[in-house]
Amino acid sequence: MVVAMGSAGRGFAASGDATLSGTVRDVHGTPQLGALVELLRADTSSVASALSDDHGRYILPTVNPGRYQLRATAAFFVPAFRTNVRLQPGTQAIVNLTLSAMFEADNWLPAQRRRSDEPVDDWKWALRSPASRPLLRLVDPETGVEMSSSAEQARQVASRGRVSVTNGDGGFGNGGMHQALVLDRSLGDSDQALLRADVGDPQSGYAPSPSVEMSAGYERRSRIAGNTRLVTSFQSHPELTTGAGVGYGAGLSVLQMATTHQFSLGDLVQIDAGTLVAAEKLEATRLQMEPYVHVTARPGDDVIVEYRYATGRQLQSAEDLDRLKPSLSVLTDAVGRPLTTRGAHHEVSVSRKIGERVVTFSAFTDRFSHEGIAGSGLLDKAALQQVSALVDPTTGTFQVATAGYAGHGLSASFMQPLTPSLSAWAEYDLGTVQQMALGTVALVNLQQNLSSTLASAASVSVRGKILRSGTSLKAQYRWQPARTLTQVNSYNTGVDEAFLSFYVRQRLWCGRLLPKGMDAVVAATNLLEEGYQPVIAPDGHTLFLAQVQRAIQGGLAFNF
Repeated sequence: MVVAMGSAGRGFAASGDATLSGTVRDVHGTPQLGALVELLRADTSSVASALSDDHGRYILPTVNPGRYQLRATAAFFVPAFRTNVRLQPGTQAIVNLTLSAMFEADNWLPAQRRRSDEPVDDWKWALRSPASRPLLRLVDPETGVEMSSSAEQARQVASRGRVSVTNGDGGFGNGGMHQALVLDRSLGDSDQALLRADVGDPQSGYAPSPSVEMSAGYERRSRIAGNTRLVTSFQSHPELTTGAGVGYGAGLSVLQMATTHQFSLGDLVQIDAGTLVAAEKLEATRLQMEPYVHVTARPGDDVIVEYRYATGRQLQSAEDLDRLKPSLSVLTDAVGRPLTTRGAHHEVSVSRKIGERVVTFSAFTDRFSHEGIAGSGLLDKAALQQVSALVDPTTGTFQVATAGYAGHGLSASFMQPLTPSLSAWAEYDLGTVQQMALGTVALVNLQQNLSSTLASAASVSVRGKILRSGTSLKAQYRWQPARTLTQVNSYNTGVDEAFLSFYVRQRLWCGRLLPKGMDAVVAATNLLEEGYQPVIAPDGHTLFLAQVQRAIQGGLAFNF
């Protein structure tokens, strides 16, 4: 929306100059702190720039009149553009920009669950829903009329899309080449619809047809009833097999539906609740429900207290729905029947904001009905009939199921901003894990050689964006004892976080050689192949188990 107001010399702009201002928000209406707003000429050279404040507002006070482009960029957001911005002499133009998070359309970079110490989580420190948050208001000095970015206006429709081609990262269920299409449709009343389709090329000799993943999401916002989100997804992986199948190609199908609802009790408490319903089909069909509740309260201006209850690791908050690509976490018994992965996680955390720094302490208890451990190396049919494993022959990986366990732990984290768009994190976790006995053991006797024990984990990371180059990145090293086969504090740790990992997304600027909107992405997990433990398969071959396997992925995406 562009609103021009005549203000000849009334403090907005000097005679002959123009002033440009506005606010930067995400698609949920949250003001974005530290967004870089640039005014560009037709040749994309910069005329002026500014950073948005903690209310998302920016201002470019003295600009030569003319026709320009406006661009807003922020860490892990798709850049927002506004073309044909006309500035008249002695006037002020108001241009409000909306940033769409890359994770909201596709997990183009592996998404990490949003934590209370994330710098983009300003809404937690205000504890107001996007629907009830005060919006930017300006007053015309000539008429005294109040102009608001939330004024009633005709519904506007904005559509965005992305086509990407990437190699599989070599991980379980993600082999071959993948072509993905993402469509994002935002309405003027803040409703939003998303669609994602991903087709993986079949590998000769393994799968009779390609793997298919489809997701669709819808969000409805209400000032009175709060925000409601719905995401449905379907996955078909004919390349996956169990020991009960006839050769390779027994196949896996998963249908999921997730719903969440957020609402506030005044300015002090926010409640986020939802449920994930999943139907999984292997040699049999299993239906499972995983509800969660997340309550956030602010007893003081710089203190936040949170309570979380979750029964599954896929859906623990409404923000988890930003990852439209569902994870593949199915476990099976020795005859091919899906096993329940439902557990219970209780957590209480306290966060304190000290200037720009955020310190968080939490205590948690966990219970797992079954646990899955990643492995690498092919299992033949005879070996599969003796273990509870689901095999992906395309990538030479498998998931073996073990009995559940219970545990507890403590966690502490510290966040320090380095620049307005780049921050450093340090985290320490102490919790219960499953650990393998020393030496090489037989895979069929794995359960007898596992024990639950307390273990520590520590991580350091740098996340955000380098504004000069337009590079979004996350570099991390997470350490925990090598013999541990499950993550410490696994309800708060992503499945792709272990040892040395990095993720980089770079906008490509090649003049006329490449179209605008082209991105390149490289992602590497457990780059040094640490933490691998040898086991012996029933056929005598040596396999390896690891809490997180090494995986490398890269590709290109075109945004339109």
